[in-house]
Amino acid sequence: MSNFTLSPLSTLCLVTDSEIKSLQQEETLTREEQACFEDTKAALNTVRYSPRAATLQVIFDYAASRPALK
Repeated sequence: MSNFTLSPLSTLCLVTDSEIKSLQQEETLTREEQACFEDTKAALNTVRYSPRAATLQVIFDYAASRPALK
């Protein structure tokens, strides 16, 4: 019987420090990409949802058909 607790499959999941660093470098954005990302984020923050009148009417009709809560 062995005191070795790691399974043979665990060695397949080992990641080296250099692999982690290369992945982190790939995940960083260039200045141009970061600027585009910030522009997109700012544009999306200005989007407002406004439901159509027909959608609102269906919602109000449904609410009117429901019994009132006590």
